[in-house]
Amino acid sequence: MKELDRLALRNDLLTILTELREDWEYSDEITEQTGIFGDLGFESIDAVALGSAIEEHFDQSLPFAEFLTKAGERQAKDITVRDLLDFLMVSLNRSKERRS
Repeated sequence: MKELDRLALRNDLLTILTELREDWEYSDEITEQTGIFGDLGFESIDAVALGSAIEEHFDQSLPFAEFLTKAGERQAKDITVRDLLDFLMVSLNRSKERRS
């Protein structure tokens, strides 16, 4: 079983974020250091929309709410694109393993 390619997954995530940010006034490049709340201006409802967009893109249910809850519990100042990418790498690989 081949593990997901991190670069391809990063590109997918950046595409999703770029599509979502069209409604916001953020014109800088989105990088792995970009914070979804501090930089992109997400609010909690936007994070829910992001989770839905990610699940729709990958056509599977993911523990996104749990990911957000854990970030809150560890009192993270923000969730970066890198954090999201790490979450997706783990979650999608686990999902792939269960289906094999």
